[in-house]
Amino acid sequence: MSRYSLMRVVKRVSRREWIVAVLTAILAACAPLPPAANQAADQPSHQASYPAPASGAVRPADGPLPVPPNLIALTQPAGQKRLMASAHNQSYWPLSEYFETQRNEAYCSVATSVMALNALGIRRPESTQYPDFPYFSQEDFFRSVDPQVANAARVSKEGMTLDQLGAALSAFPVEVRRFHASDLTLSQFRDLIRDTTGHSDRFALLNFRRVEIGEAGGGHWSPLAAYDAASDSALLLDVARYKYPAVWVPVTQLYAGALAVDNMSGLSRGLVIVGTRAN
Repeated sequence: MSRYSLMRVVKRVSRREWIVAVLTAILAACAPLPPAANQAADQPSHQASYPAPASGAVRPADGPLPVPPNLIALTQPAGQKRLMASAHNQSYWPLSEYFETQRNEAYCSVATSVMALNALGIRRPESTQYPDFPYFSQEDFFRSVDPQVANAARVSKEGMTLDQLGAALSAFPVEVRRFHASDLTLSQFRDLIRDTTGHSDRFALLNFRRVEIGEAGGGHWSPLAAYDAASDSALLLDVARYKYPAVWVPVTQLYAGALAVDNMSGLSRGLVIVGTRAN
């Protein structure tokens, strides 16, 4: 082989090896992180870590956490049948039309609120997201709220207590009632849920602690959309849809979750009922 031919072979091999090396580097950069690294990357600095329930919650690679065995997901046949058979499901239809996912891990109270405000059909404000269409949004929620009551920066780190959210919602043209679970008996708590979910012009916003219903996590807000007397359970439309789906929860467990003390206020959690104002 001549020297010229040999140099051409060497050049071809070098180029081929160079291409392989580049492709290998690109694929390595795109490869998923190990599970531990992913978990660390997803954990915001302000968010506390909570232990999983005693049964152990293993995160699937392609979806939310598994539903605890004491709960029934709405998407299961039994969950759907329960909704259709319930005599107290009128809150479900307007709330489901405006179902939101909280925009960050501390915005559960905000997502729950804008769902209810939009579902009530009251006059909507101008929206920065949709300039041509008035709409209540998580981005604009605090525009009408006294910053001394609550503001976006603080809520993004701490969330909102029961009394804070009640005060914040009072800035909107709605009727607001607050109920700490410690001031209610189980029967009174159940009656509030049943009576509210039987209407489409008022909604029950629940503040509870997840551990008491068998889920992983701490304090949380989500609306209740229906009540089923036969199973004595209520439908929780979880606004952390990346974590848990909508589920039916026994009322006794919801009550236990609402009785849990909020460390920020030192008071029990509970319900905020928001509805249209009487003329």
